[in-house]
Amino acid sequence: MRRLSWIAASIALLVAAGLAFQQATANSRDLASLVPPGPLLYLEAKDFHSLLGEWNASNTKAAWLKSSNYEVFSRSRLLQRLELSQTEFAAAAGLPPDMNLLESAAGGQSAIALYDIGNLEFLYITRMPADQFGATQLWKLRGSYQPRQAAGISYYAKTDPATRHTAAFAAVQGYVFLGTREDVLAGALTLFAGQNNVSARQEAWFDRSLKATGPPGELRLVLNLERLVTTPHFRSYWIQRNVSQVKRFSAGIADLSRTGGDFQEDRVFLRASEEQPAWNENAVAQAARFAPTTAGFVQGWASPTADQVWALLHSRVLDPKPAGEASFNRAPQVNLTEGVMGSEGDLETRIDALPVDLADQPEYEPLQRLLRAVPIEAMVQIRATRNLPGGVFAGIDSGVVLLSGSDWDRTPASNALSTAFTTAWSIGTIGGQFQQRGPYLELPGLASLKLAFSGRALLIATSKELMEAMLASPAPTLPAARYAAIYRHAQELKSLTRITALIDTPNAVAAGGSEPPFFSRNLASLGETLSWVDSESIALHDTGAAVHVAVTYKVRP
Repeated sequence: MRRLSWIAASIALLVAAGLAFQQATANSRDLASLVPPGPLLYLEAKDFHSLLGEWNASNTKAAWLKSSNYEVFSRSRLLQRLELSQTEFAAAAGLPPDMNLLESAAGGQSAIALYDIGNLEFLYITRMPADQFGATQLWKLRGSYQPRQAAGISYYAKTDPATRHTAAFAAVQGYVFLGTREDVLAGALTLFAGQNNVSARQEAWFDRSLKATGPPGELRLVLNLERLVTTPHFRSYWIQRNVSQVKRFSAGIADLSRTGGDFQEDRVFLRASEEQPAWNENAVAQAARFAPTTAGFVQGWASPTADQVWALLHSRVLDPKPAGEASFNRAPQVNLTEGVMGSEGDLETRIDALPVDLADQPEYEPLQRLLRAVPIEAMVQIRATRNLPGGVFAGIDSGVVLLSGSDWDRTPASNALSTAFTTAWSIGTIGGQFQQRGPYLELPGLASLKLAFSGRALLIATSKELMEAMLASPAPTLPAARYAAIYRHAQELKSLTRITALIDTPNAVAAGGSEPPFFSRNLASLGETLSWVDSESIALHDTGAAVHVAVTYKVRP
């Protein structure tokens, strides 16, 4: 009898649990299906309240707010524009959009859709119990708003007559809607009521992005790249300055997750026009086996062009001098009659780096001929910092690995490099012959070059230590990929800060003022803020139709 009672009770509990699960599933909505069409981007968090609380309590936030990086950012035009938008929203909403409002409006599953960058037109949706939202300052101010209805659901809207900015919000069945466009918020409520099924979720760019990736992470970002690149604010403030490359893609999606304390970001970018893959991703891993694990930075490309190989050899090995900056106290004179000032067609032309043209380097003709003749399947760059004698200064050693389609012909390769190197560093042909030094060749001089052959791999290094480490490297440092890289942040931060301090000092003295030096204080302070990061690695795979990128942030043990 007792046994039968126990079985009956167990069945009752299972039935109750199943009903509770069905009810929770029914109440849970896909937030993207509640967003009206037309956003430029969509960001969703599984638990926004927890993420925000974690950030506010973190040492990283406290360190960043005290850093030189934040000091410069606090005076930037971007932040000034954001503060202006914050003021305009406060005038419309009746309360400032500060951390207090953010914390009070941060629920569990949450999403924000951005419709206009310049005017910061957005829709925010979050899951939050009615009693929790009822205690917020925003809900208490609803009396100063105009009551409205959409699809039978009440909402509140208010427009500031001076700025013409709008704030509107609604709370229904455990969901909170907040927006700066009344028509968008009303459209979201109509979707919520089931009176419309045309949402951002059904748009082609959004649907294709979801089908190209896996389960969502703690944060998910979906991008309408086709429209984003046409907006002037994106072109002005996009820090990468590579709009011409982004234009090749129609949409993108990124998911951020945590595994064992490490951060993993998975990105997918969908091409507007499919390309035919013509690269060997396995070649990158084969070339990267010569990159030592002690190197601070390793970078690999599959099937680079001759121009790309030449640019790397020229900047890292043959002529590794920093580009000098001319200092002017007066504005340059402008020729208003014959001068060519450029046009809107030149907006995608980069002006921060000199173009490298093989035809403009006749003294390097033997090496250029070699690079045109030998198909390079993979190219790997290696950078390693090294403390110089005395412990005061630090230097950077450079290495390059070129993996060809067949074994290298050593004589023409070493002769071409010898001629190119002596052209860059010597007068005439003084010291222009490679000499055997055990397993590698050496071109002696004040700035010596090390050269080694290993079947299809050609190894070049600017120091004995790095060459020996490359020859002794036991396993691939990078995975098979079209592009891959790793930066060992914890290992390199101190040396790089020391190097950049020496670089920044003359410029800081010449510039004067109180602006923190860019490398040794601005970027270095950001690096120190992220001192808990051990390394960052990236692997890019290209199918021709889409580019898949995996970025991993390893946390220090």
